[in-house]
Amino acid sequence: MQIVVDERNRLLHADLSGFKSTVNLSHDYPVFQYASGVKPSKAVSLGCLWALPVGNWAKQATWNANGTIMVVGGLSNGDRCMHTPRTLPIPDGVTFS
Repeated sequence: MQIVVDERNRLLHADLSGFKSTVNLSHDYPVFQYASGVKPSKAVSLGCLWALPVGNWAKQATWNANGTIMVVGGLSNGDRCMHTPRTLPIPDGVTFS
């Protein structure tokens, strides 16, 4: 599970793990907290990172400046989120420390 920051080519490679929700969530919720490593200077949308096989839904994620990765929108108890690795451009104005 990692996010690789390729500043030379201005790319992010998000390779996170899947998970199963054990609670009902009605709003954005942090599912991962990076205790070490680089963090973005401001929130970065990571786009659709997880597929929910029931109902053909997808969940988007945001990587926040404090290191948390949040699921955008709610989840239901028992939702199984299957991750698909994704490479995307680093947004303009975002730096890493």
